Amino acid sequence: MNLIQLYISFLLGITLVNSTGLYADEIKYRVSDIPNQLLIDAKAVVRYEEMITEIKSDGKLVQKVKLAITILNNNGKTKSFFVHPYDKTMKVSNIKAHFYDISGAEIKKKGGYDILDYAMIPGGTTYSDLRIKGIDPEQFKFPFTVEYTYEVTFSGVLLYPGWYPIDDFNVAIEKSKFTLIVSKQAGCRYYEKNIPSKVEIKDTGESTVYTWALSDIPAFANENFCPALTDFAPVVLLAPSSINVEGYKGNIETWIGFGHWINLLNQDRNNLNDETRARIKKLTDNVSDERAKIKILYEYMQNKTRYVSIQVGIGGFQPFDAQTVDRLSYGDCKALSNYMKSILEVAGINSCYTLVRAGRENSSLQTDFPSSQFNHAILCVPQSADTIWLECTSQNIPFNYLGTFTSDRDVLIMDSCGGKFVHTPALNTANNLESRKVNVTLDQAGSGFANITTTYRGANYDSYVPILMSDQSDRKKMITKSIHVPNFELDNFNIRETKTEKPFVTEQISLTLTSYCTKIGEKLMLCLNMMNKVNESPFQSTTRKNAISFKWPVYEGDTITYELPKGYTLEKIPAKVNLQSDFGQYTTEVTKSGSSIQYVRTFKIYKAVHPVNRYDEIVTFFDKIVTADENKVMLTKVM
Repeated sequence: MNLIQLYISFLLGITLVNSTGLYADEIKYRVSDIPNQLLIDAKAVVRYEEMITEIKSDGKLVQKVKLAITILNNNGKTKSFFVHPYDKTMKVSNIKAHFYDISGAEIKKKGGYDILDYAMIPGGTTYSDLRIKGIDPEQFKFPFTVEYTYEVTFSGVLLYPGWYPIDDFNVAIEKSKFTLIVSKQAGCRYYEKNIPSKVEIKDTGESTVYTWALSDIPAFANENFCPALTDFAPVVLLAPSSINVEGYKGNIETWIGFGHWINLLNQDRNNLNDETRARIKKLTDNVSDERAKIKILYEYMQNKTRYVSIQVGIGGFQPFDAQTVDRLSYGDCKALSNYMKSILEVAGINSCYTLVRAGRENSSLQTDFPSSQFNHAILCVPQSADTIWLECTSQNIPFNYLGTFTSDRDVLIMDSCGGKFVHTPALNTANNLESRKVNVTLDQAGSGFANITTTYRGANYDSYVPILMSDQSDRKKMITKSIHVPNFELDNFNIRETKTEKPFVTEQISLTLTSYCTKIGEKLMLCLNMMNKVNESPFQSTTRKNAISFKWPVYEGDTITYELPKGYTLEKIPAKVNLQSDFGQYTTEVTKSGSSIQYVRTFKIYKAVHPVNRYDEIVTFFDKIVTADENKVMLTKVM
C-alpha cells in the first residue's frame, strides 16, 4: 500500500481533521443544537468540516482543513483522536486542538508539546519510513466535541487525496464542505460518486475553483449484509493527468498510460543472477507440461520467501528488484509478485504484474476513472485454456487459488500494451460448499455419541485457515467454540487439508452428548438439526435503510443419521420443507429405515445485491428458515 493510500485509509477509518484558514467566525458546538434526525443510529456527528485543497503550479499540494466532531458515546471514541502520517513527501503543520463539553463551553486545548510523534508500523509491516503525529483528547465524558485544525503539504505527489465526508458507519454530517483550487498550469481530474448536489465551478483566471458541500446527512447504519460503505457514501476522487516522480514520468489519464507507468517502475527489476537462473532452470528442465512447471516454480518461491510489508521508495509503488528478494528471501506484495514474474521469465513463461483492491469487503473500483485505487499486487499467468492466478505473499495458500481476498473483482494487469482490466474468478456456489455428515447414536436417556465429518470449501475454507495455522491446543479451543450443541464434550478431532487448486479442509470430530434429547414423560423430543441452525434471523431491525448485499454464495449440505435408542421409534415423519426464492433455497427431508432416521438439509444463498424494497421478503424467507431449523420430532417407546 502506497503513502497516499495509507493516508486515504486513515480518512476512511479514523477521522482525520484538517484546517481551512477560515477561522473568523466562532462556532459553538452545543449538543442540543444537533438536529434530532442526525442523532438516529449515530455514534458521532460531524458538526462542521471544511477542507481546502490547493494544487499549485510547482506540483505541490497543500491541504487546509478544520473539523469539529461531537462524540456521542463510547462507540464513537476513536473518532476523537487526531492521527496523521507524514514522511519526507508529506509534512503536517499548524496542528491545533480544542475540546468542548455538552454545552459547547471550551474545556481545554492542545498543541505544541501535546502532539505525539512516533514511528508508524502498519499491520504486517516490518519496515516503514512513515511517522505519525497524533493527539489524545483524554476526554471521555460523553458527549463532547473535538475541533482539530492543521495543514498538510505534499511534494512529489503521486496521488491526490480526495474527499470522503462520510468516512465511517454511524457518523452523521451536519455541515461539510470541500474546495479544490487547481492552478491552470497544474491540472487535475476529479470523479464524483453519490454526490447529491452539483459542483460549483469558478474561473479566477489563474486557477479553477471547485466547491462541493453537504449538509444534514443522517448516519448510515452498519446493517447486516450491508454493501461496502464506499459503494454508496458520497466521495470525490482526485488524480493528476501526468506525473514525474524521481525521474519516472508518465501520463495516467488512461489505464493504458497508468499501466505503462507501472511498467516503467518495474523495468529492469528482473535482475536474477546467473547462479539463481541456473537453479531455476534445473527445477523444470525435465518437465514438459507448462502448468506443472508453473506450480513447481510457485512452490519454490513460497518455500524460499516470506512476506514482509515495507513502506519505502517511490510512494510505496516500486518493488525491490528480484535479486534483492532472492538474496534476502523476503519482500512485500509488489516485490514478491515481481520476483515470481522474474522466475517464470527464466523458464520462458510470460506473466503479468497485477494490481487489485484486496479485502473480503470487495468494494467496487471506478473503472472509468484511471487512478490508483489499489492496495495489493498479485500475478496473472495467461494460459491458452485457463488463466492462472498467483497470490505471492502467502507460504501456505494453494497454487492458483485466490479466495475471498482477491477473487471476483476487477483487477488491472500490466502487459506490453499498458494496463487493462480483467476479472478474477468468482467463488461459485458449488465451490463454496460446507458439507457435513453426522452419525449419532442415542441411548434411552436421550444422551449419546456423535461422529461428525465436515468439508469446508471456498469462503468456508478461508474462514477455517486460522484454525489450520494454530497449534493443537488452540485448535481444540477454536473448534469447541464453533460447536453450538448443548451439553457436549469434544472427545477428539482430526484436521486434514487438501491443497488442490480448489482446496478444502476435512474436519473429523467426536462428541459425547449429555441430555441431547428432552425427556417428556416416557417420550424423547429430538431436535433434528444438530450442527447448522440459523438460530435467529440476521435481520432484526423493523426498518432497513441500505440495500442487502450477499457478497459470496452460501451452500450448506447436512446429512444426519440418528440411531434411535433401543425400544424407541419415530412417532411421526415430519413433512418435507421446500423454500424457493430469488434469494436462495432451503430444503429438509426426514426418512426412516429400521431403527434409524435420516435428516437431510440443504441451504443456499445466491450472490446478489437486492434493493431495500425487498427487505420484507428477505425477512420472511429467513424467518421460515429459523422456524424450520427448530423442527423437532417425538420418539416414543415401542409397545
